[in-house]
Amino acid sequence: MRRPAAPATSFIERLGRWNLRRLGARSRIDVIATAGSSSTSLHAYVFDPHPKSPPGAPPLVLMHGVGSSATTFARLLRRLRPHFGTIFVPEAPAHGASAIPDAPFTPDALFELVSGWLDTVPPAPFVLYGNSLGGGTALRYAALHPERVSALLLLSPAGAHGTEGELAELVASFDLKSSADAARFMGRLFERPRWYHRLAGNELRRRFASPSLREFFARAGRDDLLDPATVSTLPMPVLLLWGKAERLLPDSHRRWFARHLPKHADLVEPPHFAHSAYIEHPDEVAKLALGFLAEHHLIARPGPPASALADNNR
Repeated sequence: MRRPAAPATSFIERLGRWNLRRLGARSRIDVIATAGSSSTSLHAYVFDPHPKSPPGAPPLVLMHGVGSSATTFARLLRRLRPHFGTIFVPEAPAHGASAIPDAPFTPDALFELVSGWLDTVPPAPFVLYGNSLGGGTALRYAALHPERVSALLLLSPAGAHGTEGELAELVASFDLKSSADAARFMGRLFERPRWYHRLAGNELRRRFASPSLREFFARAGRDDLLDPATVSTLPMPVLLLWGKAERLLPDSHRRWFARHLPKHADLVEPPHFAHSAYIEHPDEVAKLALGFLAEHHLIARPGPPASALADNNR
């Protein structure tokens, strides 16, 4: 088992981890072994049920995108915690405080390790949320293990089939050679600029340049995309959020999901949602997710937002 990745030292990551602990997170590390790789330790933050959580509220798992970590979920977690039981926020291999696998770091290797963690750690059935790469991983897992997933919440998930050119362009977009490249990339993730985007962009540039993620991007190919026949058979409630301000993934990917997800899936397209709407508009993402789950009788119908949510547009 390879030693864990070096602890995060950037100001943004340290601040984000402090914020999660302030919200009540505790860390856990699990050693996951798969048939295709040696054992790897995965780190996750765990939130025990909120004092206001209803009895019997379902567990929730939140999965981040490539180059990201658990810290990006802090604002969304504040909105969601009172409505769920235990909440788990795993960090993918070679991300956050999770270890870098010894075996070649491919999309399949990442999925096998995350899937092994989902098989053994959160109590099933759980609500599964994923954004970007986390969304594609969530879809693939839910298709293989539908008995463990009570509902699937997706925001701009990866994994749709497009042209060879679209895939090459997407992979190339993660190669940030300069601060200007990082700034343009941040502009594709968010609807409008924020004061901290310059810092965050340089942090993403550093992460994407790591040997593990360069290997991951180099090995990504069409064989790693989702199987349309499998996606179409998902039995659980599915909510797909794909904003009209999405600028990282091409619109052909949205059309692919609209065509291949099961007919009972709900597609919601807010005009101002970009790729990272859960960071930029956590109130609205939470409202849409909670309303959807309440309609399917998976949680109690939420009341009006608390005054603590007023920081959404700060």
